[in-house]
Amino acid sequence: MTKHHELLPLYRLTWEAFDRLRDEAERNSYRYEDPNTDFADVLAEHGITDYARPIEGAYIKGDITLEPPMRLPTTQRNRADRQALSFYESLVGINSQLASDPLLWAYLNHFHLHEYGIARWPVRNTTVTSNALRHWLTNRSQDIWESSIAGRTWWIAHTAIKAATHSGGVFTSEQALKHFSQNAEHYHHTMQYAVLRHPLLTAECVRVLLNEAKGINGSGYREIARELNHEAGARLLDALNRENLRQLVLRAADRQMHRPESVSQRKYLKGVQRLKVLSLGAGTQSTALALMAEQNWQGLEKPDLAIFADTGWEPPYVYKHLEWLKSQLSYEVVTVSAGNIRDNILNGVNPDGDRFLDIPAFLVNPNGTNAIAARQCTTHYKITPIHRYLRKRLNLSPGRRAPKDVQVEMWLGISSDEAIRVKPSRDEWITNRWPLLEMQMTRGNVYKWFHDRYPYRVLPRSACVGCPYRSDVEWKSLKENDPDSFDDAVMVDWALRNSPASRDAIRGRAYLHRTRQPLSKVDFSDTDDYESLMQEECEGMCGL
Repeated sequence: MTKHHELLPLYRLTWEAFDRLRDEAERNSYRYEDPNTDFADVLAEHGITDYARPIEGAYIKGDITLEPPMRLPTTQRNRADRQALSFYESLVGINSQLASDPLLWAYLNHFHLHEYGIARWPVRNTTVTSNALRHWLTNRSQDIWESSIAGRTWWIAHTAIKAATHSGGVFTSEQALKHFSQNAEHYHHTMQYAVLRHPLLTAECVRVLLNEAKGINGSGYREIARELNHEAGARLLDALNRENLRQLVLRAADRQMHRPESVSQRKYLKGVQRLKVLSLGAGTQSTALALMAEQNWQGLEKPDLAIFADTGWEPPYVYKHLEWLKSQLSYEVVTVSAGNIRDNILNGVNPDGDRFLDIPAFLVNPNGTNAIAARQCTTHYKITPIHRYLRKRLNLSPGRRAPKDVQVEMWLGISSDEAIRVKPSRDEWITNRWPLLEMQMTRGNVYKWFHDRYPYRVLPRSACVGCPYRSDVEWKSLKENDPDSFDDAVMVDWALRNSPASRDAIRGRAYLHRTRQPLSKVDFSDTDDYESLMQEECEGMCGL
Protein backbone atom coordinates (compact mmCIF):
# COMPACT_ATOMS: atom_id res chain seq x y z
CA MET A 1 0.00 0.00 0.00
CA THR A 2 2.64 2.53 1.08
CA LYS A 3 6.00 2.10 -0.58
CA HIS A 4 7.96 4.26 1.89
CA HIS A 5 7.33 6.33 4.98
CA GLU A 6 8.22 9.88 3.88
CA LEU A 7 5.66 12.38 5.19
CA LEU A 8 4.28 14.52 2.38
CA PRO A 9 1.91 17.48 2.74
CA LEU A 10 -1.80 16.72 2.44
CA TYR A 11 -3.77 19.27 0.43
CA ARG A 12 -7.34 20.44 0.02
CA LEU A 13 -8.71 22.08 -3.12
CA THR A 14 -9.55 25.76 -3.17
CA TRP A 15 -13.24 26.55 -3.57
CA GLU A 16 -12.43 28.07 -6.98
CA ALA A 17 -10.87 24.79 -8.15
CA PHE A 18 -13.70 22.75 -6.60
CA ASP A 19 -16.39 24.79 -8.39
CA ARG A 20 -14.48 24.68 -11.70
CA LEU A 21 -14.22 20.87 -11.50
CA ARG A 22 -17.96 20.63 -10.80
CA ASP A 23 -18.59 22.69 -13.96
CA GLU A 24 -16.19 20.44 -15.84
CA ALA A 25 -18.02 17.32 -14.64
CA GLU A 26 -21.29 18.73 -15.94
CA ARG A 27 -19.97 20.01 -19.28
CA ASN A 28 -17.14 17.63 -20.15
CA SER A 29 -17.95 14.52 -18.16
CA TYR A 30 -15.94 12.32 -20.55
CA ARG A 31 -12.84 13.33 -18.58
CA TYR A 32 -14.19 11.21 -15.71
CA GLU A 33 -14.15 8.13 -17.90
CA ASP A 34 -10.51 8.54 -18.88
CA PRO A 35 -8.05 7.16 -16.28
CA ASN A 36 -5.25 9.28 -17.81
CA THR A 37 -6.95 12.64 -17.24
CA ASP A 38 -4.58 15.12 -15.56
CA PHE A 39 -6.79 17.44 -13.57
CA ALA A 40 -3.96 19.91 -13.02
CA ASP A 41 -3.97 20.43 -16.80
CA VAL A 42 -7.77 20.66 -16.81
CA LEU A 43 -7.66 23.46 -14.23
CA ALA A 44 -4.79 25.17 -16.06
CA GLU A 45 -6.98 25.32 -19.18
CA HIS A 46 -9.19 27.66 -17.17
CA GLY A 47 -6.29 29.69 -15.79
CA ILE A 48 -6.26 28.00 -12.36
CA THR A 49 -2.75 26.94 -11.40
CA ASP A 50 -2.91 27.61 -7.68
CA TYR A 51 -5.62 25.02 -7.00
CA ALA A 52 -4.79 23.52 -3.58
CA ARG A 53 -3.65 24.50 -0.09
CA PRO A 54 -1.69 22.34 2.39
CA ILE A 55 -3.54 21.28 5.54
CA GLU A 56 -1.66 22.13 8.70
CA GLY A 57 -0.78 19.00 10.70
CA ALA A 58 -2.06 16.54 8.06
CA TYR A 59 0.22 14.43 5.90
CA ILE A 60 0.40 11.56 3.45
CA LYS A 61 2.71 8.80 4.66
CA GLY A 62 4.21 7.30 1.51
CA ASP A 63 2.32 6.71 -1.72
CA ILE A 64 -1.43 6.14 -1.96
CA THR A 65 -1.92 3.24 -4.35
CA LEU A 66 -5.32 1.60 -3.93
CA GLU A 67 -5.60 -1.39 -6.25
CA PRO A 68 -8.48 -1.02 -8.74
CA PRO A 69 -10.90 -3.96 -8.49
CA MET A 70 -11.44 -3.94 -12.26
CA ARG A 71 -10.66 -7.63 -12.59
CA LEU A 72 -13.12 -8.65 -9.91
CA PRO A 73 -16.67 -9.69 -10.74
CA THR A 74 -19.33 -7.25 -9.61
CA THR A 75 -20.33 -9.48 -6.69
CA GLN A 76 -16.79 -9.29 -5.29
CA ARG A 77 -16.15 -5.57 -5.63
CA ASN A 78 -16.66 -5.19 -1.89
CA ARG A 79 -13.19 -6.70 -1.54
CA ALA A 80 -11.87 -3.29 -2.59
CA ASP A 81 -12.93 -2.02 0.85
CA ARG A 82 -10.50 -4.46 2.46
CA GLN A 83 -7.76 -1.97 1.51
CA ALA A 84 -9.35 0.74 3.62
CA LEU A 85 -7.22 0.15 6.72
CA SER A 86 -4.01 0.64 4.76
CA PHE A 87 -5.45 3.77 3.16
CA TYR A 88 -6.44 5.06 6.60
CA GLU A 89 -2.92 4.51 7.93
CA SER A 90 -1.41 6.37 4.97
CA LEU A 91 -3.20 9.57 6.01
CA VAL A 92 -1.77 11.19 9.13
CA GLY A 93 -3.43 13.87 11.23
CA ILE A 94 -7.03 13.56 9.99
CA ASN A 95 -9.71 13.83 12.65
CA SER A 96 -13.49 13.42 12.32
CA GLN A 97 -14.02 17.14 11.73
CA LEU A 98 -11.44 17.30 8.96
CA ALA A 99 -12.86 14.07 7.52
CA SER A 100 -16.08 15.96 6.74
CA ASP A 101 -14.29 18.48 4.49
CA PRO A 102 -15.38 17.98 0.86
CA LEU A 103 -12.35 19.92 -0.42
CA LEU A 104 -9.96 17.41 1.15
CA TRP A 105 -11.62 14.38 -0.40
CA ALA A 106 -12.10 16.08 -3.76
CA TYR A 107 -8.33 16.68 -3.86
CA LEU A 108 -7.53 13.03 -3.07
CA ASN A 109 -10.19 11.77 -5.48
CA HIS A 110 -8.80 13.77 -8.42
CA PHE A 111 -5.07 13.66 -7.79
CA HIS A 112 -4.55 10.26 -6.15
CA LEU A 113 -7.55 7.97 -6.67
CA HIS A 114 -8.99 8.89 -10.07
CA GLU A 115 -8.08 5.62 -11.82
CA TYR A 116 -9.16 3.62 -8.79
CA GLY A 117 -12.49 5.45 -8.68
CA ILE A 118 -13.27 4.64 -12.31
CA ALA A 119 -12.76 0.96 -11.59
CA ARG A 120 -14.37 1.02 -8.15
CA TRP A 121 -17.59 2.78 -9.19
CA PRO A 122 -17.93 2.30 -12.95
CA VAL A 123 -20.75 4.06 -14.75
CA ARG A 124 -23.71 1.70 -15.24
CA ASN A 125 -27.29 2.90 -15.02
CA THR A 126 -26.45 6.54 -14.42
CA THR A 127 -24.79 9.34 -16.33
CA VAL A 128 -21.10 10.07 -16.15
CA THR A 129 -21.98 13.49 -14.74
CA SER A 130 -23.94 12.20 -11.75
CA ASN A 131 -21.26 9.54 -11.19
CA ALA A 132 -18.54 12.19 -11.04
CA LEU A 133 -20.54 14.57 -8.83
CA ARG A 134 -21.40 11.83 -6.37
CA HIS A 135 -18.06 10.01 -6.12
CA TRP A 136 -15.49 12.69 -7.00
CA LEU A 137 -17.08 16.02 -6.08
CA THR A 138 -19.75 15.58 -3.45
CA ASN A 139 -20.26 18.44 -1.02
CA ARG A 140 -22.98 16.78 1.10
CA SER A 141 -21.63 15.44 4.40
CA GLN A 142 -23.62 12.20 4.12
CA ASP A 143 -22.32 11.49 0.63
CA ILE A 144 -18.75 11.85 1.87
CA TRP A 145 -18.99 8.78 4.12
CA GLU A 146 -21.37 6.95 1.81
CA SER A 147 -20.05 7.38 -1.72
CA SER A 148 -17.02 9.66 -2.00
CA ILE A 149 -14.12 7.58 -3.30
CA ALA A 150 -11.56 8.64 -0.69
CA GLY A 151 -14.05 9.82 1.94
CA ARG A 152 -15.97 6.56 2.13
CA THR A 153 -12.74 4.57 2.18
CA TRP A 154 -11.46 6.57 5.16
CA TRP A 155 -14.77 6.55 7.05
CA ILE A 156 -15.39 2.83 6.71
CA ALA A 157 -11.93 2.17 8.12
CA HIS A 158 -12.42 4.78 10.86
CA THR A 159 -15.71 3.17 11.89
CA ALA A 160 -14.17 -0.32 11.96
CA ILE A 161 -11.21 0.90 14.02
CA LYS A 162 -13.45 2.80 16.44
CA ALA A 163 -15.67 -0.22 16.94
CA ALA A 164 -12.72 -2.56 17.55
CA THR A 165 -10.97 -0.10 19.89
CA HIS A 166 -14.05 0.15 22.11
CA SER A 167 -14.88 -3.57 21.96
CA GLY A 168 -12.33 -4.39 24.64
CA GLY A 169 -10.55 -6.84 22.38
CA VAL A 170 -13.68 -8.83 21.51
CA PHE A 171 -13.01 -8.35 17.78
CA THR A 172 -10.40 -6.70 15.57
CA SER A 173 -10.69 -3.81 13.16
CA GLU A 174 -9.95 -6.29 10.35
CA GLN A 175 -12.98 -8.39 11.38
CA ALA A 176 -15.20 -5.32 11.57
CA LEU A 177 -14.02 -4.05 8.20
CA LYS A 178 -14.51 -7.44 6.58
CA HIS A 179 -18.09 -7.50 7.81
CA PHE A 180 -18.82 -3.97 6.59
CA SER A 181 -17.19 -4.78 3.24
CA GLN A 182 -19.50 -7.76 2.78
CA ASN A 183 -22.55 -5.99 4.21
CA ALA A 184 -22.41 -2.37 3.03
CA GLU A 185 -25.94 -1.67 4.31
CA HIS A 186 -24.81 -2.41 7.86
CA TYR A 187 -22.09 0.23 7.53
CA HIS A 188 -24.52 2.73 5.99
CA HIS A 189 -27.15 2.29 8.72
CA THR A 190 -24.47 2.64 11.40
CA MET A 191 -23.48 5.98 9.89
CA GLN A 192 -27.01 7.24 9.18
CA TYR A 193 -28.06 7.20 12.83
CA ALA A 194 -26.09 9.60 15.00
CA VAL A 195 -26.83 7.53 18.09
CA LEU A 196 -24.99 4.56 16.59
CA ARG A 197 -21.83 6.67 16.30
CA HIS A 198 -21.56 6.61 20.08
CA PRO A 199 -18.25 4.66 20.45
CA LEU A 200 -19.55 2.00 22.84
CA LEU A 201 -22.79 1.60 20.94
CA THR A 202 -20.90 1.26 17.66
CA ALA A 203 -18.76 -1.44 19.23
CA GLU A 204 -21.77 -3.33 20.62
CA CYS A 205 -23.62 -3.12 17.30
CA VAL A 206 -20.66 -4.58 15.41
CA ARG A 207 -20.24 -7.20 18.12
CA VAL A 208 -23.84 -8.33 17.75
CA LEU A 209 -23.51 -8.38 13.94
CA LEU A 210 -20.47 -10.64 14.20
CA ASN A 211 -22.04 -12.97 16.73
CA GLU A 212 -25.69 -12.89 17.82
CA ALA A 213 -27.14 -11.41 14.61
CA LYS A 214 -25.29 -13.38 11.96
CA GLY A 215 -27.28 -13.54 8.76
CA ILE A 216 -29.36 -10.44 9.44
CA ASN A 217 -30.19 -8.46 6.31
CA GLY A 218 -30.08 -4.72 5.70
CA SER A 219 -33.70 -4.06 6.59
CA GLY A 220 -33.35 -6.05 9.81
CA TYR A 221 -30.34 -4.03 10.90
CA ARG A 222 -32.14 -0.83 9.94
CA GLU A 223 -34.92 -1.80 12.36
CA ILE A 224 -32.31 -2.37 15.08
CA ALA A 225 -30.90 1.09 14.38
CA ARG A 226 -34.37 2.63 14.52
CA GLU A 227 -35.13 0.96 17.81
CA LEU A 228 -31.85 2.12 19.34
CA ASN A 229 -32.49 5.62 18.02
CA HIS A 230 -35.89 5.58 19.73
CA GLU A 231 -34.29 4.33 22.95
CA ALA A 232 -31.82 7.22 22.78
CA GLY A 233 -34.71 9.62 22.90
CA ALA A 234 -36.12 7.94 26.00
CA ARG A 235 -32.96 7.64 28.08
CA LEU A 236 -29.49 9.15 28.38
CA LEU A 237 -27.24 6.61 26.74
CA ASP A 238 -24.13 8.29 28.13
CA ALA A 239 -25.44 7.53 31.61
CA LEU A 240 -25.76 3.81 30.92
CA ASN A 241 -22.91 1.42 31.62
CA ARG A 242 -21.58 -0.91 28.97
CA GLU A 243 -23.61 -3.92 30.08
CA ASN A 244 -26.87 -1.98 29.88
CA LEU A 245 -25.96 -0.73 26.41
CA ARG A 246 -25.18 -4.28 25.36
CA GLN A 247 -28.51 -5.55 26.64
CA LEU A 248 -30.31 -2.82 24.65
CA VAL A 249 -28.56 -3.95 21.47
CA LEU A 250 -29.07 -7.65 22.19
CA ARG A 251 -32.80 -7.24 22.79
CA ALA A 252 -33.22 -5.23 19.61
CA ALA A 253 -31.24 -7.81 17.62
CA ASP A 254 -33.12 -10.74 19.13
CA ARG A 255 -36.46 -9.28 18.07
CA GLN A 256 -35.24 -8.97 14.48
CA MET A 257 -33.66 -12.43 14.41
CA HIS A 258 -37.11 -13.88 15.11
CA ARG A 259 -38.55 -12.18 12.01
CA PRO A 260 -38.09 -14.15 8.75
CA GLU A 261 -38.12 -10.95 6.69
CA SER A 262 -35.15 -9.59 8.66
CA VAL A 263 -32.88 -12.60 8.19
CA SER A 264 -31.20 -13.33 4.88
CA GLN A 265 -29.74 -16.70 5.89
CA ARG A 266 -32.51 -18.91 7.20
CA LYS A 267 -30.17 -21.09 9.25
CA TYR A 268 -29.73 -18.14 11.62
CA LEU A 269 -33.47 -17.47 12.07
CA LYS A 270 -34.41 -17.83 15.74
CA GLY A 271 -37.56 -19.24 17.24
CA VAL A 272 -37.96 -21.92 14.58
CA GLN A 273 -38.59 -25.48 15.63
CA ARG A 274 -36.51 -27.40 13.15
CA LEU A 275 -37.64 -30.85 12.12
CA LYS A 276 -34.70 -33.10 13.04
CA VAL A 277 -34.40 -35.94 10.54
CA LEU A 278 -31.92 -38.81 10.51
CA SER A 279 -31.06 -40.08 7.03
CA LEU A 280 -31.03 -43.78 7.80
CA GLY A 281 -29.06 -45.95 5.40
CA ALA A 282 -29.22 -48.94 7.81
CA GLY A 283 -25.45 -49.31 7.50
CA THR A 284 -22.67 -48.97 10.05
CA GLN A 285 -22.67 -45.28 10.90
CA SER A 286 -26.36 -44.48 10.61
CA THR A 287 -27.29 -47.53 12.70
CA ALA A 288 -24.94 -46.49 15.49
CA LEU A 289 -26.07 -42.85 15.23
CA ALA A 290 -29.72 -43.90 15.49
CA LEU A 291 -28.98 -45.91 18.63
CA MET A 292 -26.77 -43.20 20.17
CA ALA A 293 -29.66 -40.76 19.83
CA GLU A 294 -32.08 -43.29 21.32
CA GLN A 295 -29.80 -43.76 24.32
CA ASN A 296 -29.02 -40.03 24.68
CA TRP A 297 -25.33 -40.87 24.43
CA GLN A 298 -23.15 -37.81 25.10
CA GLY A 299 -26.32 -35.77 25.38
CA LEU A 300 -27.39 -36.41 21.78
CA GLU A 301 -31.10 -35.75 21.55
CA LYS A 302 -33.51 -37.93 19.61
CA PRO A 303 -34.41 -36.88 16.08
CA ASP A 304 -38.06 -36.34 15.25
CA LEU A 305 -37.90 -39.16 12.75
CA ALA A 306 -35.55 -41.31 10.69
CA ILE A 307 -36.05 -41.91 6.98
CA PHE A 308 -34.87 -44.98 5.10
CA ALA A 309 -34.83 -44.53 1.32
CA ASP A 310 -35.40 -47.98 -0.15
CA THR A 311 -33.94 -48.60 -3.59
CA GLY A 312 -35.69 -51.96 -3.71
CA TRP A 313 -32.39 -53.77 -4.28
CA GLU A 314 -30.72 -53.95 -0.88
CA PRO A 315 -29.43 -57.37 0.23
CA PRO A 316 -31.94 -59.30 2.36
CA TYR A 317 -29.77 -58.93 5.47
CA VAL A 318 -30.09 -55.13 5.27
CA TYR A 319 -33.90 -55.31 5.37
CA LYS A 320 -33.71 -57.80 8.24
CA HIS A 321 -31.31 -55.53 10.11
CA LEU A 322 -33.60 -52.55 9.51
CA GLU A 323 -36.51 -54.35 11.14
CA TRP A 324 -34.37 -55.13 14.20
CA LEU A 325 -33.22 -51.51 14.38
CA LYS A 326 -36.80 -50.26 14.28
CA SER A 327 -37.58 -52.43 17.31
CA GLN A 328 -34.82 -50.64 19.24
CA LEU A 329 -36.02 -47.11 18.51
CA SER A 330 -38.82 -45.19 20.18
CA TYR A 331 -39.02 -42.49 17.49
CA GLU A 332 -40.64 -42.73 14.08
CA VAL A 333 -38.91 -44.56 11.21
CA VAL A 334 -40.30 -43.91 7.74
CA THR A 335 -39.50 -45.80 4.53
CA VAL A 336 -39.71 -43.96 1.22
CA SER A 337 -38.99 -45.10 -2.30
CA ALA A 338 -38.65 -43.79 -5.85
CA GLY A 339 -39.12 -47.26 -7.30
CA ASN A 340 -37.07 -50.41 -7.77
CA ILE A 341 -33.64 -49.57 -9.13
CA ARG A 342 -33.04 -53.15 -10.30
CA ASP A 343 -36.20 -53.22 -12.39
CA ASN A 344 -35.42 -49.81 -13.83
CA ILE A 345 -31.90 -50.90 -14.82
CA LEU A 346 -33.33 -53.91 -16.64
CA ASN A 347 -35.88 -51.68 -18.35
CA GLY A 348 -33.24 -49.08 -19.24
CA VAL A 349 -35.03 -46.19 -17.51
CA ASN A 350 -34.66 -43.91 -14.52
CA PRO A 351 -37.48 -43.29 -11.98
CA ASP A 352 -38.98 -40.64 -14.27
CA GLY A 353 -39.19 -43.10 -17.15
CA ASP A 354 -36.40 -41.46 -19.18
CA ARG A 355 -34.01 -43.64 -21.16
CA PHE A 356 -31.04 -43.28 -18.87
CA LEU A 357 -28.79 -45.56 -16.85
CA ASP A 358 -28.63 -44.15 -13.32
CA ILE A 359 -25.81 -46.22 -11.88
CA PRO A 360 -22.09 -45.45 -12.37
CA ALA A 361 -21.39 -48.55 -14.43
CA PHE A 362 -17.93 -49.04 -15.91
CA LEU A 363 -18.11 -48.45 -19.66
CA VAL A 364 -16.17 -49.40 -22.75
CA ASN A 365 -17.10 -46.80 -25.37
CA PRO A 366 -17.71 -47.71 -29.03
CA ASN A 367 -14.24 -46.31 -29.88
CA GLY A 368 -12.60 -48.59 -27.31
CA THR A 369 -11.94 -45.98 -24.60
CA ASN A 370 -13.01 -46.44 -21.01
CA ALA A 371 -15.45 -44.29 -19.08
CA ILE A 372 -17.81 -44.35 -16.11
CA ALA A 373 -21.52 -43.71 -16.58
CA ALA A 374 -22.93 -40.58 -14.94
CA ARG A 375 -24.11 -41.40 -11.43
CA GLN A 376 -27.62 -40.24 -10.61
CA CYS A 377 -28.74 -43.12 -8.41
CA THR A 378 -28.04 -41.40 -5.09
CA THR A 379 -30.02 -38.34 -6.17
CA HIS A 380 -32.90 -40.24 -7.77
CA TYR A 381 -33.33 -43.09 -5.28
CA LYS A 382 -32.11 -41.56 -2.00
CA ILE A 383 -32.17 -37.75 -1.89
CA THR A 384 -35.20 -37.05 -4.09
CA PRO A 385 -37.68 -39.41 -2.36
CA ILE A 386 -36.57 -38.19 1.07
CA HIS A 387 -37.03 -34.55 0.06
CA ARG A 388 -40.34 -35.30 -1.64
CA TYR A 389 -41.63 -36.93 1.56
CA LEU A 390 -40.44 -34.03 3.71
CA ARG A 391 -42.04 -31.42 1.47
CA LYS A 392 -45.33 -33.28 1.71
CA ARG A 393 -45.02 -33.66 5.48
CA LEU A 394 -44.28 -29.94 5.86
CA ASN A 395 -47.08 -28.94 3.46
CA LEU A 396 -44.66 -27.45 0.93
CA SER A 397 -46.04 -27.29 -2.59
CA PRO A 398 -43.86 -29.04 -5.21
CA GLY A 399 -41.43 -26.63 -6.81
CA ARG A 400 -42.35 -23.75 -4.49
CA ARG A 401 -39.77 -22.03 -2.32
CA ALA A 402 -40.04 -22.94 1.34
CA PRO A 403 -40.78 -20.09 3.78
CA LYS A 404 -37.91 -19.23 6.11
CA ASP A 405 -39.67 -20.56 9.17
CA VAL A 406 -39.79 -24.06 7.65
CA GLN A 407 -36.47 -25.74 8.33
CA VAL A 408 -35.15 -29.28 8.41
CA GLU A 409 -32.00 -30.39 10.20
CA MET A 410 -30.77 -33.44 8.28
CA TRP A 411 -28.51 -35.79 10.24
CA LEU A 412 -25.96 -37.73 8.21
CA GLY A 413 -23.86 -40.51 9.70
CA ILE A 414 -20.42 -39.52 8.46
CA SER A 415 -17.53 -40.26 10.81
CA SER A 416 -14.50 -38.03 11.37
CA ASP A 417 -12.18 -40.15 9.21
CA GLU A 418 -14.55 -39.66 6.28
CA ALA A 419 -14.83 -35.88 6.48
CA ILE A 420 -14.12 -35.68 2.74
CA ARG A 421 -17.72 -36.79 2.25
CA VAL A 422 -19.14 -33.77 4.07
CA LYS A 423 -21.15 -31.55 1.75
CA PRO A 424 -23.66 -28.80 2.52
CA SER A 425 -27.27 -29.23 1.50
CA ARG A 426 -28.23 -27.90 -1.90
CA ASP A 427 -31.66 -26.97 -0.57
CA GLU A 428 -31.95 -23.78 1.46
CA TRP A 429 -34.66 -25.22 3.70
CA ILE A 430 -32.44 -28.16 4.73
CA THR A 431 -29.31 -27.80 6.87
CA ASN A 432 -27.05 -30.82 7.04
CA ARG A 433 -25.63 -31.90 10.37
CA TRP A 434 -23.00 -34.55 11.14
CA PRO A 435 -23.31 -35.63 14.82
CA LEU A 436 -20.53 -38.25 14.58
CA LEU A 437 -18.16 -35.55 13.41
CA GLU A 438 -19.26 -33.33 16.30
CA MET A 439 -18.41 -36.18 18.69
CA GLN A 440 -15.12 -36.86 16.84
CA MET A 441 -16.12 -40.47 16.24
CA THR A 442 -14.10 -42.44 13.69
CA ARG A 443 -15.51 -45.46 11.91
CA GLY A 444 -13.46 -47.61 14.27
CA ASN A 445 -14.96 -45.81 17.27
CA VAL A 446 -18.42 -46.44 15.84
CA TYR A 447 -17.74 -50.18 15.47
CA LYS A 448 -16.43 -50.40 19.02
CA TRP A 449 -19.35 -48.43 20.43
CA PHE A 450 -21.83 -50.75 18.76
CA HIS A 451 -20.10 -54.05 19.58
CA ASP A 452 -19.60 -53.06 23.21
CA ARG A 453 -23.39 -52.81 23.50
CA TYR A 454 -24.52 -55.42 20.94
CA PRO A 455 -21.72 -58.01 20.92
CA TYR A 456 -23.74 -60.66 19.10
CA ARG A 457 -24.95 -58.55 16.23
CA VAL A 458 -23.25 -57.84 12.91
CA LEU A 459 -23.35 -54.38 11.38
CA PRO A 460 -24.20 -54.59 7.68
CA ARG A 461 -22.76 -52.51 4.89
CA SER A 462 -25.69 -50.80 3.23
CA ALA A 463 -25.41 -50.77 -0.56
CA CYS A 464 -27.43 -51.98 -3.50
CA VAL A 465 -26.75 -55.57 -4.50
CA GLY A 466 -25.27 -54.51 -7.81
CA CYS A 467 -23.57 -51.27 -6.74
CA PRO A 468 -20.52 -50.74 -9.02
CA TYR A 469 -18.69 -49.09 -6.12
CA ARG A 470 -18.48 -52.34 -4.17
CA SER A 471 -14.90 -53.24 -3.33
CA ASP A 472 -13.60 -56.74 -4.14
CA VAL A 473 -13.86 -57.59 -0.45
CA GLU A 474 -17.55 -56.74 -0.55
CA TRP A 475 -18.13 -58.65 -3.79
CA LYS A 476 -16.38 -61.66 -2.27
CA SER A 477 -18.43 -61.42 0.92
CA LEU A 478 -21.64 -61.17 -1.09
CA LYS A 479 -20.68 -64.19 -3.21
CA GLU A 480 -19.79 -66.34 -0.18
CA ASN A 481 -22.49 -65.23 2.28
CA ASP A 482 -25.41 -64.33 0.04
CA PRO A 483 -25.03 -66.34 -3.18
CA ASP A 484 -28.58 -65.63 -4.32
CA SER A 485 -27.95 -61.89 -4.27
CA PHE A 486 -24.60 -62.35 -6.02
CA ASP A 487 -26.24 -64.44 -8.74
CA ASP A 488 -28.82 -61.69 -9.16
CA ALA A 489 -26.02 -59.14 -9.61
CA VAL A 490 -24.40 -61.44 -12.20
CA MET A 491 -27.69 -61.57 -14.12
CA VAL A 492 -28.10 -57.76 -14.09
CA ASP A 493 -24.47 -57.35 -15.14
CA TRP A 494 -25.12 -59.66 -18.12
CA ALA A 495 -28.33 -57.81 -18.97
CA LEU A 496 -26.48 -54.49 -19.16
CA ARG A 497 -24.74 -55.74 -22.31
CA ASN A 498 -27.35 -58.13 -23.69
CA SER A 499 -30.81 -56.84 -22.81
CA PRO A 500 -32.17 -54.61 -25.62
CA ALA A 501 -33.77 -52.25 -23.08
CA SER A 502 -30.53 -51.81 -21.11
CA ARG A 503 -28.38 -51.44 -24.22
CA ASP A 504 -30.64 -48.66 -25.54
CA ALA A 505 -29.88 -46.59 -22.43
CA ILE A 506 -26.09 -46.96 -22.75
CA ARG A 507 -23.50 -46.01 -25.30
CA GLY A 508 -20.98 -48.86 -25.42
CA ARG A 509 -20.70 -51.88 -23.12
CA ALA A 510 -21.40 -51.58 -19.39
CA TYR A 511 -20.07 -53.65 -16.49
CA LEU A 512 -20.68 -53.71 -12.74
CA HIS A 513 -17.05 -54.54 -11.97
CA ARG A 514 -14.26 -52.01 -12.45
CA THR A 515 -12.12 -54.48 -14.42
CA ARG A 516 -14.74 -54.25 -17.18
CA GLN A 517 -15.21 -57.96 -17.43
CA PRO A 518 -18.36 -59.98 -16.72
CA LEU A 519 -18.97 -60.26 -12.98
CA SER A 520 -19.31 -64.02 -13.33
CA LYS A 521 -15.70 -64.24 -14.54
CA VAL A 522 -14.02 -62.09 -11.87
CA ASP A 523 -11.77 -64.13 -9.56
CA PHE A 524 -12.20 -63.02 -5.93
CA SER A 525 -10.28 -65.92 -4.38
CA ASP A 526 -7.17 -63.90 -3.49
CA THR A 527 -9.02 -60.80 -2.38
CA ASP A 528 -7.95 -59.58 1.03
CA ASP A 529 -7.66 -55.82 0.57
CA TYR A 530 -10.20 -53.22 1.55
CA GLU A 531 -10.88 -50.58 -1.05
CA SER A 532 -13.77 -48.27 -0.38
CA LEU A 533 -14.73 -46.49 -3.55
CA MET A 534 -18.10 -45.82 -1.98
CA GLN A 535 -16.42 -43.66 0.61
CA GLU A 536 -15.32 -41.35 -2.19
CA GLU A 537 -18.43 -41.34 -4.28
CA CYS A 538 -21.73 -41.73 -2.50
CA GLU A 539 -22.26 -38.19 -1.19
CA GLY A 540 -22.88 -39.18 2.41
CA MET A 541 -26.15 -40.91 1.58
CA CYS A 542 -25.21 -44.50 0.62
CA GLY A 543 -23.22 -47.02 2.60
CA LEU A 544 -23.91 -45.36 5.95
